Amino acid sequence: MMYIRQEFKRALLSRMGLITIASSILLVFIGMLEALIWINSGVISIVYTFLQGYNAGTASYIVIAFPIIACMPFANSYRTDIQTEFHHYIQYRMKKSRYMTIRLAVNALAGGVAVAIGPTIAFTFLMVLKLLLNVPMLRPERRLDPVYFFQGIGVNSPILMMIIMIGIMFCSGMIFATLGLGISAVIQNQYIALFIPFMYLIVSVTVLAKIHPALNAMALFDVDIIDKSNIGQTFLYGIVLVVVGITLFFIGGTAKVEERFKE
Repeated sequence: MMYIRQEFKRALLSRMGLITIASSILLVFIGMLEALIWINSGVISIVYTFLQGYNAGTASYIVIAFPIIACMPFANSYRTDIQTEFHHYIQYRMKKSRYMTIRLAVNALAGGVAVAIGPTIAFTFLMVLKLLLNVPMLRPERRLDPVYFFQGIGVNSPILMMIIMIGIMFCSGMIFATLGLGISAVIQNQYIALFIPFMYLIVSVTVLAKIHPALNAMALFDVDIIDKSNIGQTFLYGIVLVVVGITLFFIGGTAKVEERFKE
């Protein structure tokens, strides 16, 4: 357990981890900025403001940048351990399979936290604003597609809607962090490996979605893309990407990385 705690600290409290967390928070608040300026105007609601930072604002960048944010804290950590020979020290203390499993789990959780922490802090901030300024959770006259989506599946509480969206963002971070870890064990250039999950998201939106809507990876993050009848397909899509990442990490890439740094 001590090693697992140390790895979490290494992932989230390192320089890169803190930069990633700050980026996640900043991107969400940039997206909400315009709504926050008008929060007390009588036409803005809490859920509307949250959505501006999540996926609806003209300055909502986290909806595009989340694969990079998910991969930044720890996706290249295995490569770094091999390069610095730190893995030898760890493998004296535990089996390689356990070491790799812990690395996989910590990387996934760190990616989920990195993506979700910005929206979580934004949610907390908005709840405080509601108490201080008595801002309504929703305004019936303003149509919000995610609200209709949640109401269609039986979720009527605005607070629960936002919590579910944060949970979806956490899961999407885990999925893309796992994919990034697997790719980093195969691709030699660590910067290219970091951006491949992001490039896959773009290709899925612009190309794969035209082949079949279920191939749009944005649905893993954005509830506007999820069709109520295809929630199962979206869930399966996420599992497939996780399996690809795990396969690349355990089978396709680790031996190549170790051999490369022995040369």
